[in-house]
Amino acid sequence: MSNRETQILKILKRDPFIQQQEIADILGISRSCVAGHIMNLSKKGYIKGKGYILSNDVYAVTIGATNIDITSYTFAKVVYDDSNPGKIISTPGGVGRNIAQNIAALKNESYLISVVGNDQHGKLLSEQTKLSGVNIKYLHKLDDEKTSICNSFIDENGKCIISVNDMSILDKLTPSLLTQSKKLIQNASVLVLDCNLSQESLEWIFSHANNVPIFVDTVSTFKASNIRHWLSYIHTLKPNRSEAKILSGIEIETLEDAAIAASWFHQQGVQRIILSMDAEGVYYSELDNKAGHSRALMSNVVNTNGAGDAMMAGLAHCWLAGMTLEDSVQFSQQCSAFTLSSEDIVIFPNKFKHR
Repeated sequence: MSNRETQILKILKRDPFIQQQEIADILGISRSCVAGHIMNLSKKGYIKGKGYILSNDVYAVTIGATNIDITSYTFAKVVYDDSNPGKIISTPGGVGRNIAQNIAALKNESYLISVVGNDQHGKLLSEQTKLSGVNIKYLHKLDDEKTSICNSFIDENGKCIISVNDMSILDKLTPSLLTQSKKLIQNASVLVLDCNLSQESLEWIFSHANNVPIFVDTVSTFKASNIRHWLSYIHTLKPNRSEAKILSGIEIETLEDAAIAASWFHQQGVQRIILSMDAEGVYYSELDNKAGHSRALMSNVVNTNGAGDAMMAGLAHCWLAGMTLEDSVQFSQQCSAFTLSSEDIVIFPNKFKHR
């Protein structure tokens, strides 16, 4: 491979869908020269397809919510119908965005497909997400739309007592927008979805993802029902007990109940179920393979927000690394415990030891 071909290959690895003229501008050569080098790279087997997807390229694509998180912490026991002393912070958030950033923090190629408004919040989210190592080529900025905001209230025990979200912009992540990233999705090593997506978008994704393993974060009891009719398309599902009950109708109080619920999900076609059982840890099961229970890790709970996002990112990371389900669950619990013990809702690579 020539030096110029090596340079072009590095550029394509950072952005597989970059235009030839953009490459030419970066390298200070003509577009026709770039086209010739790309043709040679294709003949040599370094590139497959028209989208410049690289051979043996391993990456994750996350599709879901991107928003500003406004979080209010009380200093003492919550007093309802009154003013409570505390502190308020504003940070980049959104289930999909958090997962994508955590996947990147764990040293994986990570792409985010989402929407923000062409406003100050949207610009901030784009800048911060890109700085975190996530590829945001398909983080669409929409004119005349307001970036999503989620407002959460955290009590003295670190538990979210109520959360209000204004996320109507996500309905604008339509199939026509998703089509722009079709090749990226179809060549991903793993596809992660959150249930904030509209029914229309979910239908398009499940219908066009081909054989890419799909991991789904149910988000909430209100949103979980969005994937009720698509369970047979899901490889890995990560609900808590309430979300699993909404989907299955099964009350889950004990590990025996969890096993029954897992069996039900497998009958619907779900390959792996990772069931969060709060203080009782995680029950996990794989179709036609092993099932088990992993105890909860001890942690000083500061903020429960983001813990599930970190766990999903850990599961995606372990899938890319080829780890067993049991090891994946234990590693993902570590990711979750890290965020539980911090006001930060994402993993910071300089503080977290990854595999």
